Amino acid sequence: MTAAGLSPSGLATGDRAPRRALIVSANIGEGHNATGRALGQAIARAWPGCQVSWLDTLALMAPGMGPLARAVYVMQVQRLPWMYEFFFTAIWRHRWFLDSTRRAIGSWCGRRMGPRVRALEPDVIISTYPLGSAGLAWLRRHRQLTVPVGAWVSDFCPHPYWVYRDLDVTYVMHPAAAPVAERAEPGARVAVGALPVLDAFAPVGRADARARLGLDPRGVAVLLCTGSLAFGEVDRAVTALLTACPQAQVVAACGRNDHLRGHLASRGEPPARLRVIGWTDAMQDWMTAADIVVTNAGGVTALEAIACGRPVIMFEPIAGHGRANAALMASCGAALLPASPRELTAVVGWPSAR
Repeated sequence: MTAAGLSPSGLATGDRAPRRALIVSANIGEGHNATGRALGQAIARAWPGCQVSWLDTLALMAPGMGPLARAVYVMQVQRLPWMYEFFFTAIWRHRWFLDSTRRAIGSWCGRRMGPRVRALEPDVIISTYPLGSAGLAWLRRHRQLTVPVGAWVSDFCPHPYWVYRDLDVTYVMHPAAAPVAERAEPGARVAVGALPVLDAFAPVGRADARARLGLDPRGVAVLLCTGSLAFGEVDRAVTALLTACPQAQVVAACGRNDHLRGHLASRGEPPARLRVIGWTDAMQDWMTAADIVVTNAGGVTALEAIACGRPVIMFEPIAGHGRANAALMASCGAALLPASPRELTAVVGWPSAR
């Protein structure tokens, strides 16, 4: 098995290696595309010379669907978390609701994906986005898709939109996640794969990364990273982390959330105490430089931190999948889950962080 979980037993393609692979993702946040890039890196190792193409599921669904879906997602998570939590709970509790919505989404996506998939003529298809997987499952059920198809779950805890029995295999990232996926879709083939992160996220030393980033080589550094959209109570987390230890340096990664970046900068904390950064292509350096990573969704950011061998703290996880990820990670020892800012301050554990 390769670093991203590509396995001949999971995605059998006959006697020859695939010449053309298709990655099905979506431009909503960065997690799905980050998983796709890691799998693309694994493809280059597993199948040298294989040509990789990409499909953006949301762009295929309808003109303007990508920006609309992102706006709705942001609104739900930030302003109407109860609505997002209600929907997430409903797909677990009411099978009729799950089945009806998946049929509608699968038909919508599948009908629009079909012509593009046929034009690209892939030998193997890899999905990193649940709605893309729904469309691929619809194509398989309607006998319009014969090549091997696998799905990679970039959340620690798979929810029912991630898993389809019509696909050849669904990879989850921890043994604790496998029974959750099997409960979400009885009869689906589920396997445990390695973390789908780029090779640069690895448990290496801190010194070089800190030198590149201008961090104190001897002090304690905490990376607060809540994804490309920087959801959640980031300000409360910053306050709790600064309170925990006067000597610690907190790095707040705000992604593409310029409003949050400006707000945190306006706190007036010295850079030696609070370093505020925006979108960066060097997240592997920040992860490597940190002693602890604090996050709130349990998606790719958490997987990257685990791959780097850094302790993960889930603080005030976002609604829906964030809370589900945090609960599963805490139950299997993959993360700590403090219940309040006061508890976050207490559980950081500065003396043992390094």
